Parts: sequence; C-alpha cells; structure tokens
Amino acid sequence: MRIFFILAFAGWGGLLFPLSLEAQGANHITDPSYNDGPYIFYEDGAVLARWTNQEGLREEVINAGQPLEIDAGISASFDPAYLDVNDPFLASAKTAFKGVEHIAAVSDIHGQYDLLLDLLKANRIIDEQGNWAFGEGHLVVLGDIFDRGDEVTDLLWFVHKLEKQAEKANGKVHFLLGNHEVMALQGDLRYIHKKYRYTMARMGMPYNELFGENTYLGRWLRTKPVAISINNTAFVHAGFSEVLLDQGLSFADMNRAFEEKIIGQPEDSILADPILSLLYSEDGPVWYRGYFDEGFAKWQAQAILSKIRKKHIVVGHTSFSEVVSLFHNRIIGIDSSIKLGKKGEILLIDKRKFYRGTLNGDRIRLN
Repeated sequence: MRIFFILAFAGWGGLLFPLSLEAQGANHITDPSYNDGPYIFYEDGAVLARWTNQEGLREEVINAGQPLEIDAGISASFDPAYLDVNDPFLASAKTAFKGVEHIAAVSDIHGQYDLLLDLLKANRIIDEQGNWAFGEGHLVVLGDIFDRGDEVTDLLWFVHKLEKQAEKANGKVHFLLGNHEVMALQGDLRYIHKKYRYTMARMGMPYNELFGENTYLGRWLRTKPVAISINNTAFVHAGFSEVLLDQGLSFADMNRAFEEKIIGQPEDSILADPILSLLYSEDGPVWYRGYFDEGFAKWQAQAILSKIRKKHIVVGHTSFSEVVSLFHNRIIGIDSSIKLGKKGEILLIDKRKFYRGTLNGDRIRLN
C-alpha cells in the first residue's frame, strides 16, 4: 500500500508537492486518531461522501432517498437531514437587508467550534442542543472560519445547518468570506492545523481540492459574499479602504468579482487585472487593516461611511481582547481573539442599539 503526503511551503499561493511514501516507513502519517469529514464529492455522475478516522479513509455512495450515515464521532455537527446534494448553489444577488430588529455578528472563529457554541448559547442565538433559537434575527459570521484550529469542518457543517434552520424561522445566517476562506480556496496553506495535513494525506489530494468546484462544501462556499448591509450597517471581514471605494464598486460588484474571477482562479490572472488585483490586495475587503492604524481619524471614517451611504461598518480581521468601537460606533471591530480558544465576544444589535455579548451572557452597551 502506498499513501500520499502533501507538503505545503509557506507563501501566498501555497505550492504543493506530493511525495509517495511506503506505509511501513510512514506510520507517523497514519497514527494520529484524527476524525475529519464528511466531504461530499460529485464524480462521474455519482455523489460520494468521504471521511477519515484513525483507521484511514472511508467512502460511501449517497443514493437518492437514503440518508448518509457516517461513523460515530466523525463530526460534532454534521446532520444529514440538512444535506441537499441537488442544491443548485446559486449566489444571492441581494446585498442589502432592511427592517431587521435583532442582529448578531461574530468573526474570526478559526476552528474553535466548542467556544463558538458556548458563545452562541450564552447569548441565546442557539439552544442547548445547538439549534437555531434567534427567530427572525440575522446572524452574521464575518469570515475566517478556516485555519489555525482543528474544528474547521465541524464549523462549516454547523453554519450550513444553522442557515437552513434560520430560513425556516424567517431568520437569516450570513456567512461572509474572510481572507482565510480565500487563502484555503486558493491553496495557501500557511495556517492550516496539522490535522488537515493528515486529511490531505488520506484523501490523496491538496486541501483546496476538498473544497473544489465539484464538492458540496466548495459549491456552497462559492456562493458566499464579501460585503453586505443590514439596516444602516455594513458588514465586511476586513474593511473598505478609500482607494478601493474610489473605484466606484458596489457591494454586488465586489461579491461577483470574488465569486466569478478570484476564487479558484490562477493568481497570475488575478494580478493581471487592476481591479481584481486591488480586491485581492491589502487594500481589499478581506485584508484591509487601516481603520485601526494610529492616526486614522474620525473624518476619514465619516468619509468612508458617506461613500457607502451607511452609518456603521462592522469588521473582523484585526484582533482585540473584546469587541471595540471607534468614533461612537461608526466602526466596530468584532475580532475578539476567539482563535486563541480561551474567550470571545459577539456583537449584538438590538433595535439599533449596540452591545458586547459575553461568554457569561452579559450585555455591555457600546457607546
């Protein structure tokens, strides 16, 4: 038996080199008892589910009318009742949502599934069984589910389930792309947990191909926007730089560019186009950090808000110990370092008042 181990070298673009290793000399690859999956593939007219456990790779064909059954302990969140392999996966053209009384937003989860559940339960977004309890409210997951932690796949299936449960309650889950979603889909593996290198080895493919165009999660991820607004508040993973807004792009333009011309496309074709290169750069919506630079002033924040015709911008990407507010809530940073796995906060907007939601369920007013 031969297995394949994928090595990723640091650097944007993540170069991948398969090395064939004899199983007898590569026990360190298969020993860890990492469970991961399921990953759903569309291959040659069939739908296949694959997952890994301490014994190796498992595979099942998904037949119409038969729910997928996977080994116990593989996933803490996957529920076959919410799997629709015939979903056409159409990206919504809608970027603005009005008349929403209750909004929650969380960012930069980075594989910390258990901590996210604790935070959502404490703030009554989900119930004790992990199901949607936010009624007609909107939950915004502001990017960076991927990388660092070892529960990324659990988080993806959890958010996928919550989306469907929220829709049935006339609520909404918005999952926006962050820079780490873009990195993973582009094959940049600098920050993935070692667990997913074992997954790659067992699957015999690069990590980004687990989310390729012929996979269920990959098609789902490709429908996700980078920018939306709810009421008078804009949501984006990193921010809107002045140089980006000077291009006159709408939120729909940005979302369409990432969906059609950036995700899964060769980097040289992205960099050859001035607009795509800007969207992909440190001045783009998934990488920008300028709001928290020393010297960034209130008048600059107001100028940016005037260009997008909103009163507030909510961002993640730049880490703090809690939810932070600039210039009387004109800009709110919600990356509360959940990625460290110790604590975190959620932003709550209740009838247009802003609050920090804590792990204890406390609400602290932002002014």
